[in-house]
Amino acid sequence: MSVGKSRTRLWFLWHSWLAMPIWAFLFFVCLTGTIAVVSTEIMWLVNPAMRASGGGEPLPASALIAAAEAAAPGGRANSLDWGGSHMAVGVQMAMPDGTFATAWVNPVSGAVQGMSAGNSFRMFFRALHGWLLTFPVGWYLVTLLAIPLLGSLITGLVVYKRFWKSFYQPRIRWRQAPRVMWGDLHRVAGTWSIWFIAVISVTSLWFLIYMMLFHLGMGLGGGKPPVLLARDRIPVAATAPKPDVDAILSAAAAALPDMRVRFLWLPGTAYDPATVGGSSGQVPLLPDYVRVDPFTAEVIAIEGGTGGGSAIELTRTIMRALHTGDFGGLPVKLVWFAFGLLMTTLVFSGMLIWMKRTARATVEAVRSLRMAEGSSNA
Repeated sequence: MSVGKSRTRLWFLWHSWLAMPIWAFLFFVCLTGTIAVVSTEIMWLVNPAMRASGGGEPLPASALIAAAEAAAPGGRANSLDWGGSHMAVGVQMAMPDGTFATAWVNPVSGAVQGMSAGNSFRMFFRALHGWLLTFPVGWYLVTLLAIPLLGSLITGLVVYKRFWKSFYQPRIRWRQAPRVMWGDLHRVAGTWSIWFIAVISVTSLWFLIYMMLFHLGMGLGGGKPPVLLARDRIPVAATAPKPDVDAILSAAAAALPDMRVRFLWLPGTAYDPATVGGSSGQVPLLPDYVRVDPFTAEVIAIEGGTGGGSAIELTRTIMRALHTGDFGGLPVKLVWFAFGLLMTTLVFSGMLIWMKRTARATVEAVRSLRMAEGSSNA
């Protein structure tokens, strides 16, 4: 090989090495996203205060709020979160010093099992994965990865002939050389993750397009106007009356009898209604919200399902649920976690295969260039 061709080959390999940070970044995003899916469950394993213990009839929400406020003098409950039968109820508190804390209350005994201050582990990992804690630059950096991810899926299906055989004849030669083993693992993981990679890449691409349209000032269809209380419905009193949370939840249950309640947001101002959020099961990917007058416990509006907003807003809600696996409860989360690990392994194995191949080619190119230069100088 001539000196010119050897140098061209070497420059091409240096060009290949420059792609390494992109795939390392993709590996980081896949790993943090996989952890974010089950971040609440991880904290449930680590923090005993978040676990529910003992059977029995659950206490009313008013008793849970009273217990939380008694454990945090001066604190005021502003929301409740029912995570499931295995979890304590999270009562978010606004503290007198302007900070927020979460009291974990046993739903049966009413005992406050612990307090968590500041942002949760779940919020941190979702922010780290979604926008690298720097918005909006981090958002663009993360969502731009949808392009190489989707491109890798398409090109992989073209290059890997008869890929469907890995569904019923998966072959991983564990006792062979590492290059062979990682190659087999890459092909099998890629085949089984086709549907998941398609879901993650398409939803990520949607987030990218949505944010671009937003920052370009283009109309996104908008949501419904906020539900507010009329001025004449607000009682005039020296001190604001405390909402009857049990009556609010009863009114929401009467309005949507089959709804599984997940959240209760208490009003932040005199004009805000109380909001009960959950899922009725009719459209699993679209949550339901019942707006209730906090003073009279009268249902003001029922939102959610296919009538929860414009086509753009509904699409955004569906895309987010598909991306995070935040629908269908713990079983769906575990499926998303398992395939998230599989996709992370896929990226890691691809990096190893690529690095070994490129490193070997680089060594050979440097050796060829030195030999060519030696021959030309002879």
